[in-house]
Amino acid sequence: MAKLTRDQYEDRLRALRLLVTDVDGVLTDGSIAYTGSDSETKVFNVKDGSAVYIARAIGLPVVVITARKSDAVARRFSELPVMRFHQDTFDKVAACGDAEAALEISPDVTAFVGDDLVDLPAMRRAGLGVAVADAQSRVLQEADWVLSTPGGRGALREFVDDVVTARGLWDTVLADYESRQARKGAEPPSPGSS
Repeated sequence: MAKLTRDQYEDRLRALRLLVTDVDGVLTDGSIAYTGSDSETKVFNVKDGSAVYIARAIGLPVVVITARKSDAVARRFSELPVMRFHQDTFDKVAACGDAEAALEISPDVTAFVGDDLVDLPAMRRAGLGVAVADAQSRVLQEADWVLSTPGGRGALREFVDDVVTARGLWDTVLADYESRQARKGAEPPSPGSS
């Protein structure tokens, strides 16, 4: 399934300058629940929220792109330190290009994490196309790397942990947690952190 060896994957992780991820099926399990008032409910995994904080701590900007529009998703990403958040965006390639232009980087140093056919153009363009374990079969076939975790279960955290390990930055991550804890004192942890 994955085209890269572990060593090649880790080489690309060390070179990354931007992480882009889909929402439904990656940061959620893909389920959508409607309440009686026609509002939408989604379930996010706190491990993925922690992944965004960890990415920030190691200097890896995160961009979130979803083809759908949802108040629940907007609320979640208002709580997390993402570089950009795009809803109702079917052209994920253009959104990636905008973020890359802002950072003055090429697609070669971008990773895109996806799960379904709408993600394939952005995954193909990125220097590292990553699929969650339960992605659509064509996405699994074309991904450069397939995570062992399904969407909504901490897949983004698995990926970010891989980046931290490849770069040898666990001390940096732990120091960031300790620093945030010292600043907050007895306050509860920030949303998305564990």
